[in-house]
Amino acid sequence: MRPSTQTLFAPRSASAFPTVPHAVAIAAASFLALAAGSAAAQSNASAATPEAKAPVQNQLDTVVISGIRASKEKSLNAKRFADGVTEVVSAEDIGKMPDKNVADALQKLPGVTTTAGSGGQGGYDENDRVSMRGTNPSLSLTTINGHSVASADWDPGDQIAGGTGSNSSGAARSVSFLLLPSEIVSQVVVRKSASADQLEGGVAGSVDIITRRPLEFKKRFSAEIGLQGVYADQAGKTDPQFNALFNWKNEANDAGVMLQVFDQTRHIRRDGQSEITWARLSPTTPAGQANGGQLGNKLYISGLINSLFEQKRQRQGAVLGAEFKVSPDLTVNLDAFHSELKASYTNTRFFVRPGNSVAASGGVVPSEVSLDGERINAARFNNTGNAMGAQLETQANPLAASKTQYLNADFNYRASEALSFKGQVGHTRAQGDTFLYWNYAFMPNTATAYSFQGMDKPVQVSLPNGFDGSKLSHLPGNSGADNSFSQQRSKDRENYGQIDGEYRFAESSLISALKFGARFAEHEREGSRPVKGAAPMNATKNGQVALTSLPAWGGASFPGNFGSGLGGNPGGVGVPLIDPAAVVAWSDANFSADPVFNRPPSGVFTVKENVSAAYGLAKLARDDWRAEFGLRLVRTRTQVTTNTGVPCGAVTANNGLTYGSPAQAEACKGFVPPGATLVTGSRFGNFYIKSTESSDTQALPSASFSYDLSDKLLLRVAAAKVMARPDYSALGSTLSAFAYNPANNPPSTAAGGNAELKPVVAKNYNLGLEWYFARRSVLSAQVFVMDFDSLIGAGSSMQQQLNTAIPLALGGPAVVPTLVSSPAATTGRSRGLELGYEQPVWGGFGVSANYTYANAKEANGNPMLGASKNSYNLGAYYEDEVFSARLAYAHRSASRVGLYGLSQNYLAASGTLAASANYKLNDTVTLTFEGLNLNKPVTRFYNAANATVPFDATTALYSSGRQFYVGLRLKY
Repeated sequence: MRPSTQTLFAPRSASAFPTVPHAVAIAAASFLALAAGSAAAQSNASAATPEAKAPVQNQLDTVVISGIRASKEKSLNAKRFADGVTEVVSAEDIGKMPDKNVADALQKLPGVTTTAGSGGQGGYDENDRVSMRGTNPSLSLTTINGHSVASADWDPGDQIAGGTGSNSSGAARSVSFLLLPSEIVSQVVVRKSASADQLEGGVAGSVDIITRRPLEFKKRFSAEIGLQGVYADQAGKTDPQFNALFNWKNEANDAGVMLQVFDQTRHIRRDGQSEITWARLSPTTPAGQANGGQLGNKLYISGLINSLFEQKRQRQGAVLGAEFKVSPDLTVNLDAFHSELKASYTNTRFFVRPGNSVAASGGVVPSEVSLDGERINAARFNNTGNAMGAQLETQANPLAASKTQYLNADFNYRASEALSFKGQVGHTRAQGDTFLYWNYAFMPNTATAYSFQGMDKPVQVSLPNGFDGSKLSHLPGNSGADNSFSQQRSKDRENYGQIDGEYRFAESSLISALKFGARFAEHEREGSRPVKGAAPMNATKNGQVALTSLPAWGGASFPGNFGSGLGGNPGGVGVPLIDPAAVVAWSDANFSADPVFNRPPSGVFTVKENVSAAYGLAKLARDDWRAEFGLRLVRTRTQVTTNTGVPCGAVTANNGLTYGSPAQAEACKGFVPPGATLVTGSRFGNFYIKSTESSDTQALPSASFSYDLSDKLLLRVAAAKVMARPDYSALGSTLSAFAYNPANNPPSTAAGGNAELKPVVAKNYNLGLEWYFARRSVLSAQVFVMDFDSLIGAGSSMQQQLNTAIPLALGGPAVVPTLVSSPAATTGRSRGLELGYEQPVWGGFGVSANYTYANAKEANGNPMLGASKNSYNLGAYYEDEVFSARLAYAHRSASRVGLYGLSQNYLAASGTLAASANYKLNDTVTLTFEGLNLNKPVTRFYNAANATVPFDATTALYSSGRQFYVGLRLKY
């Protein structure tokens, strides 16, 4: 009997978050009982007893073909007979596609777009996130074999505070596909319409990655091994790639074991230019007054950064599966997955700051100026007596890494010819780690120059007089505040249990089946910063020791071909490179790692969720149509724990307070609300830890209808109410990113989360036609509308807040009026059209194409984050008994990524070209080739025109070059 809504959602203490939900234990017990019972029944049953008749299903004629054509036929078969709006990618042979992770394969589908990094990262050479139908990646759900998969990131900006945008990223709901190599895939099912029996969380749709199962292999023993070398032309390095699969099953085909392993290393060099900022030259400065005020109020480039990013990525992991057919009626599957990405990197950033040059006391008057209307296209700044015109930042993150894993058990049990059950129970966890060192070195009295070359090209910068290494200096005032290290960690984990039942009626009945089930999950996401290093505390514990040295420069400089892939010459000749190992050694020797004194409060959060859900669904069918009607009830209880700074107990040289003393705690006790915990002793200020609890219940109806207009033409209609929970950092980010303006006009600013955000809720409508006009061919059109009743957008409010950016010399930190940017509820709509075409055209040749139009806007008229209005994919392939090849091009138009400064920031239109080829030497050995990013794509960000800068202004460009994979595949 299905549990009642009242029983399922019985009240519980809001603060109770048990370690393992009761449902997991119940599901596990049921699982073992069913296995034991069926095993006993099997021993007494006659071996001749026939299996119950399986329900009749429509299917294409079975044709034994391997490779690209088999993959496409299997995909179309699954798409055609799916109950909802579905796309399918099948991989019959490992490595047949020019794809290195699952996201690479998905970007070829209509309505699906990918990004190679969040806005804060910029972009790299491998697809990372997947989004659907003009929404951001957090509104698409990713599962493996129908269950959740925990996710984490190696990039510091994705581990803790922030929200998706170009100047911050943050801990998101979206799954990083960097940990999911394409070799693990048997099939990927993309659902664009919701059904009551599907896991909630995908407003735009869901991606279910189906891995291989031991008993699905044809042979008793199968082995597949892939050996490749990958050459990255911009990094100029070659690395090994290895994957292997071994599968065994017994002769009775009722027990099998599969082991799959992968070890894939590659190097990345990303050349970039970022934080390109235009400003108006103040008419009150010497530069603005020179030559009769000719340059006053003219637009000039006030700052930019040339960045050289170098990384080694090593992805290692394994899939282990065991499948048992305990009886003709019970199948049990156990599977485990582990994937780890070691991602150590260095990032050298050369700052050119004309804004500092002209604004300094006795500011520099630029020379060699080139004017184009009101825009200063070129200028030179001699920077005599100026310490702030140029600087160098060296970042080293030797321990950057991320990993994910799961342990899952599931079963399928046929209780009778009509009634069947299936269930899952499992645990998944992920972790992202960072130990980031950084060092700022200033370059005083160093002349700089820039030359604007066009909006789609980098700005050329130079050091006209070269560089004298003896001029590298520490920060003014020897504060050491911007020379440090920071340890960060994100943890994501979930325990889950699910049980589903299905009762099938006779074929003559209008109702073909009733489905019902329940799911329980306990989820926790944590972003932590255990320590942020600084100069040691002095002996009296009321200040820090001054730093008077810098890491030594060994004479190295930027590579001569720096920026060659950016479409212009950004300049790098003579720019110094400091050995990252020297930065690490210098930091370890000079900085304190005291966990109390160096405990930062910002960016830290914990989000706990207890989720319970139940559903019922009716399936109806006749010869030429089928339909579904269902309802899913979901309750989410949330606890968000964050830190809040308090304006008390500041340590100065004369007030007698010391860090961590009882007197410091006494000074702050009046600022701590009930239920909160005070923390003192940190050089970043005192703060308290407090939890906020909330609950939300959603009823999610769904319906779909499929009608065979003819034996080749299919009509689909679907509607559903859908939901997705807010990003973790949107809920839990501590106030951070403080900026201080002494004049308070514009006001001081900060950013943080909103612990009381409600889920994103939308109504999803679909109407489409699919014409299967020939074998392995389809022409389809789909119209979609998503009406968002609740959408998370950008908001702001004036608040009295403790601003930690106010210097000690000015009485800081202090409470001042602060404009706080935080996520807020809004509404919006995404509507559009998807067109798809696929057909073998002649001989072994075939083509595919699709186009998606998505008009996705928030209530304020801004495009939704991540929405590309136009995207398309073009593909062609050839295959015969010996040789196969595939070419694929994916393009997406511009999309909004958030705010940069006070302007809307966009990711410019871009496209990627990929190719693969396979030559079969014999039945065992195949030679392979794959090429990614063959068109050397440039990732460009720009600010939309505004009142200050009346043109679309490029803010960043990145290029990572091409990657070539050559090797062989062994198959037995």
